[in-house]
Amino acid sequence: MTDIRGAVLGAIRHPDTGEYLVQRLSGTDETHFHRFVGGGIEPGEPSDEALEREFAEELDVTVDAGSPVCTVENLFEFGGESHHEFAVVRAATFADRSLYDRETFSGVDNVDGDGERVEYEAYWRTLADLRDDDAPFFPAGVAEAVERDGHAHVVSTPDADRDAVDADGNDG
Repeated sequence: MTDIRGAVLGAIRHPDTGEYLVQRLSGTDETHFHRFVGGGIEPGEPSDEALEREFAEELDVTVDAGSPVCTVENLFEFGGESHHEFAVVRAATFADRSLYDRETFSGVDNVDGDGERVEYEAYWRTLADLRDDDAPFFPAGVAEAVERDGHAHVVSTPDADRDAVDADGNDG
């Protein structure tokens, strides 16, 4: 298992349609999956600044990071290795409102951490559409947590579909 990684993901909700901006990435076995745009948090970097940096690096856009809506303890397999990350999912908005008029965004990410840049497409989808899509939304449980009112903590493991806990520590 690699070291535990800190990450941040941005939940940008379209003000007119209620859809969220998601990226579509390729897995290691020719499968695809969706997630919110984001990435790693550098040592000493607050998650709001990391989110703004990640959107600038990957999509060449400026966002304003909002409040945290969910934290995730994500245990997953990728590239034949076990991974463990803690992620903060934050609400975010585009600084330039005209960006909400775009249907798609072309992004570049360093998904596997080896320095290889991976191109991807980001587009608007409802959380319901993501649940019905053949390409899963990761981390598991995050879409449901974002739909709730209030902050949620999600534990996402390869063996369980989802285990959400709300701010009061109650099973979700």
